Amino acid sequence: MPLGSSTALAQNEKSETPAAQRVIKVGYMDHEGSLSQNEDGTYSGYTYDYLMRIAQFTGWTYEFVEAEGETGNDQAINLMEMLDNGEVDIEGGMTYSPALGEMYEYPENSYGAAHTSLFVLNSGATVSQTDLFTQEELRVAINATAKKRRAELEYFCQQNGINLVTVDCTSTEEMLEKVEAGEADTFLEIDINIYPNAHIVASFAERPYFFAGPKGDRTIIDEIDATIQRINESNPTLQDNLYDKYFMKSETNFTLTDEEKEYSRQHETLRVGIISEKAPLQTFNEQTGEFKGVTKGVLDYLTQNSGLSFEIVEIPRSDDLAAAIRDADVDIVGGINDTGTESKELGVSLTAPYMSTSSLLVYNKFVDPDDLKNKKLALPWESAALAPEGADVVVYDTLEECFEAVNAGKADYTYGTSYTTPYYLSIDNLTNLLYLPASTQSIDICFGVVQPVEPELLVIINKSLRDLSTAELDSIIYDNSLIDQGEQINLFIGDHLLEFALGFISLLVIIIVLLMLYLRSRVVAARTVREENLRFQELYRLANEQFFEYSIKTDTLRISKSKNALSGFPDIAAESDEKSSYLSVDNARERIRANGSPELLDAFTSPAHSVTEVLCSTGDDTRQWLRITSHFVEDDAGKPISVIGKIANIDDEMREKMDLSERAHHDGLTSLLNWKTFQEKAGALLVTGNAGALLVVDTDDFKSVNDTYGHLAGDGALQKTAEALTQAFRPQDLIGRLGGDEFAICVDGPIDLERLQQACAGIVERGVMFPDQNGEDRTVTLSIGGVKLDGKADSYQSAYRQADKALYRAKADGKDRYVIEEYRPD
Repeated sequence: MPLGSSTALAQNEKSETPAAQRVIKVGYMDHEGSLSQNEDGTYSGYTYDYLMRIAQFTGWTYEFVEAEGETGNDQAINLMEMLDNGEVDIEGGMTYSPALGEMYEYPENSYGAAHTSLFVLNSGATVSQTDLFTQEELRVAINATAKKRRAELEYFCQQNGINLVTVDCTSTEEMLEKVEAGEADTFLEIDINIYPNAHIVASFAERPYFFAGPKGDRTIIDEIDATIQRINESNPTLQDNLYDKYFMKSETNFTLTDEEKEYSRQHETLRVGIISEKAPLQTFNEQTGEFKGVTKGVLDYLTQNSGLSFEIVEIPRSDDLAAAIRDADVDIVGGINDTGTESKELGVSLTAPYMSTSSLLVYNKFVDPDDLKNKKLALPWESAALAPEGADVVVYDTLEECFEAVNAGKADYTYGTSYTTPYYLSIDNLTNLLYLPASTQSIDICFGVVQPVEPELLVIINKSLRDLSTAELDSIIYDNSLIDQGEQINLFIGDHLLEFALGFISLLVIIIVLLMLYLRSRVVAARTVREENLRFQELYRLANEQFFEYSIKTDTLRISKSKNALSGFPDIAAESDEKSSYLSVDNARERIRANGSPELLDAFTSPAHSVTEVLCSTGDDTRQWLRITSHFVEDDAGKPISVIGKIANIDDEMREKMDLSERAHHDGLTSLLNWKTFQEKAGALLVTGNAGALLVVDTDDFKSVNDTYGHLAGDGALQKTAEALTQAFRPQDLIGRLGGDEFAICVDGPIDLERLQQACAGIVERGVMFPDQNGEDRTVTLSIGGVKLDGKADSYQSAYRQADKALYRAKADGKDRYVIEEYRPD
């Protein structure tokens, strides 16, 4: 799009703006990853996606106005003037400072953060994330005019013991040239600036950014602030997800290098051993011998992605599987279940998994699944060695033969997976079989590279498999798992060949009999299909995941039932038929919108992403994390007709991840920031001149508390001290426990001396009351030393030394008091 003033209207699905919707004018500079216009006139980027999330709550539409200017600086100046003159309502990507706060209206909540970062080239890098801190020296190309970033870099290197050597440059292009020429190891930039041929090895000095509006009118800004708060409550990981989507692609980039592609092209054809038939994972066509299944689809993908070529080799039955693999002279074995012992027992190295499934107990309907003692177990030959000790095992050539044996009563039970079991039950008409989940744990399916391995080959296969997107893998699985309707009817006809022969002989006498028999066969075939569908639905009911289908035409949502039914919709559950294997929801869009979040509505009815992770209400004042995988089903003209997908409960996984992150940065006793985190965050405020004051707090005669009342009472005193400090200061101020009975506060932003003295005086006058071992209230006093900085920039160590000296004077003057001094640079 040419430079100049241009406007475009962004709406959700409709081309006309309803009268009730408000149009918000958004000023922007075209910046890849943040907000940019695509060739087809649409917009994309972190800011654009976040604005669309806001619109889901407010109903706004947007008019995007690009700033004019020949250079980036010209555009930035014109953009600020547009905001000053009221030509636009808001602007994104604004950092905050007291000076800017006097010029523009800011919300309290930011919608993202940028970081100063060290970049290295994707190929030929001399440093990495793991050896960055052990280099003898680190040569960093930096823009000579970037004084603030230089200070942040110097502080980062000082804190991590890195010997810094800067290479001054006049432009980003020169920085890249210095790194490419080997004159510098890394270059310094902001992480939200995208460089396709480089990736980040370290980030520091976080800078939150905000939406801002013209001074004096907070109507729009206050609504944005409230909406960001709602988004943070319903989807607290949204900012992290958008950051990963637009700015962290290099960390999940498994693209093969030119050397790896050449290695793959030059490599001889790899022999892939197939142990046994396990449709739809892997099987051979009975008539043609053609290999097909999910494993075949993944091998085709590897060929296309890497250039490797493969030859399929069927491994014959043997009592010694490891020996059979060696005798077949294969390089790779396909379809191996990762149970943790294969590498040692089979002499293979497992690759990254290419699909996951779950184990099912399959048993004859006349057998009690809770009492399998002394029952006969059917196993395919490659799994015979895994049978429980003392079990009565009958070994068969294939898993399909095991199912047929259990169905016929020759064996009592066997084991299958969530893919193989419904497949064979459908095509073989095995009416005597029932199944239950055998374990809640998923099973990863991998390739096994026969040892000794070529490390380069294993890396290429692993990178290619990890580069396989969820949508591509789902397509491979669906293409190989769905049973063609015509094939089901043909199988049925084959099973009833005698009946059809007799029918045709009779129909030679009278045409009416022929028609009646034809209609009868159709009815029986339809009944068989319905029974197979009921078996599928029962499997879904027992599985750990749920499957759903949304009809766009009828606005109807059908969700399979399971032990972990989707909650949060009590009215839907009340309407469902207890005998049915699925929930049916009419008028789905309105009902989901009323009960759930916009992300949940999008995932079910119009998925923009193949995988959505959302925090969903359960209807009883609690919420759980769900992962929804969904995509459109299109007709022959390419028009979406429905949405299909699956729902998984990932609440334990997400809460464990969030809990680990929280505990890593906070003190276990007081829940305040720990020493390391406080020093990093306070140091960032101090070095950039954004700290108002730094205080050091010490509990007077704390040793006597432990000696007199016991360590348990001492811990209680420290907890009460933490509560008192938290109540005395603002939520945005940093409060940490430095160790023992020493605490520190770093005031975020300017603060006048009177307000600071009032806060300190209140803490000292009240003291800290805590219960002793007998439950009686005791009091401990506090001493405070601090420095008032007034926006002065300096290192954490310098400010801390002066605050500690002030604390020493407070202690020397009799304790139970505070001493605040003006900051003086060392």
